[in-house]
Amino acid sequence: MTVDLFLDGVPARQRSAALYEQLHTAIAHGRFAAGDRLPTTRSLADELGIARSTIATVYARLVAEGHALGRVGDGTFVGPTTATVRAASPVPAPFARAVRQTGRSVADLESPPRGWLADLRSGRPDPALFPLTDWRQSVTSTLHLPPPGYDHPAGLPELRRAIAAWIKRSRGVDATADHVLVTAGAQGAFDLCAHTIVGPDDAVAVEDPGYRLARASFAARGARIVAVPVDRDGIVVDHIPAHARVIVVTPSHQAPTGALLSPDRRRQLLQRAGELDAIVIEDDYDTEYRYVDRPLEPLHRLDTSGRTVYVGSFSKTISPSLRLGFLVAPPRVVDALADARRVVDAQPPHLTQAALAAFITNGAFERHLRRTRRAYRERRDLLVARLAGMADDGSISAFAPCQAGLHTTVSLPDDIDAEDLARRLHVAGVAIATTADDQLDNRPSDLVIGFGLADGNRLTVALDLISATLSTLR
Repeated sequence: MTVDLFLDGVPARQRSAALYEQLHTAIAHGRFAAGDRLPTTRSLADELGIARSTIATVYARLVAEGHALGRVGDGTFVGPTTATVRAASPVPAPFARAVRQTGRSVADLESPPRGWLADLRSGRPDPALFPLTDWRQSVTSTLHLPPPGYDHPAGLPELRRAIAAWIKRSRGVDATADHVLVTAGAQGAFDLCAHTIVGPDDAVAVEDPGYRLARASFAARGARIVAVPVDRDGIVVDHIPAHARVIVVTPSHQAPTGALLSPDRRRQLLQRAGELDAIVIEDDYDTEYRYVDRPLEPLHRLDTSGRTVYVGSFSKTISPSLRLGFLVAPPRVVDALADARRVVDAQPPHLTQAALAAFITNGAFERHLRRTRRAYRERRDLLVARLAGMADDGSISAFAPCQAGLHTTVSLPDDIDAEDLARRLHVAGVAIATTADDQLDNRPSDLVIGFGLADGNRLTVALDLISATLSTLR
């Protein structure tokens, strides 16, 4: 067992007491577990440069007080003591701004010891659908050469080219590699934009309800967050204030309501942004998974003034564990964002970038999307059919049609509180969220049902529990 002990500068007559105190503290605070063997007196004496008799005296005291057990011919071992928890020290004043006491979001719940009966939290793809074979081959194909060392902070050139070709083919976004910057998921893109584009007290217009972590990125940089309501056609453009400098939207599948920004609203939004000389950050959330209509043209494609930053991610389509996303912006803006990124983490990880570049260019990504679309469509169809029945019998008031993505929102009768329902379902083993964390104004929240992590069987069990719990509450 290795442990760092510090006796430099301690007078010789005080070394025994100092050694005892450090070993006792290490045991009490759990650095040693019960049964761990302490270093031998000989090895510790050589390491610390003190007499073996001093260490033997300290060990004898630990044994006498019950903190350790001595075994003749075998050594000294930590006794069956219970580690204590160190009391939290006061937060120094310079750290005070960084320390905030916040309530835990339902999206951040820890799993029960035996796991969830069903996990209906939104925005989480199914790990069982991960393309393990194709991904392994893509990783292996990148290992014929060692990593190159420091690379461009905007991302691996091969991956930037692959992403540019992919979004041009799939979404009609006119981009070259110079327009693409690889990020740590969509959240990395939001943070870079907040760091580079937004100044202190600049007004950032966000959807309400809207994605809370994107909102948090801009708020953390000192921006003033302005809530803009959302209806069935997406963000209400007429409510965007005249002082807005940035507008953040999810036009393809509004998070969390699921609304699709209508063609008229898209044109109105770009016109409004031009009048305000504002930047539009287009989070093309969930565009890869559509179940009803063809996706509408992205704002970036419709924009002729170069004021739209297009944000995408591979977290929902492949895995959030990869931490890879991207943004598309004019090359001069990409260069500025890359400079900002350089002082934070220098560059994205090489191996995952290289693997993703191969995964896209060899056609595995498109095969994976076709396979997962079929799987998620089956779950979506099951969910929609059950919710339609619940709407018919009055258990719920309405639900979003779930034209895209991995979740839908459900409106409840006036006498049902969504937060109370979610708490009851958690107790029953169903992880589920509401729109409470996404809302800025004070209004009743809706239930958010995700199906990315729930196959047909788990989804059926969860919906049965939701129906039964609603009946109990009513």
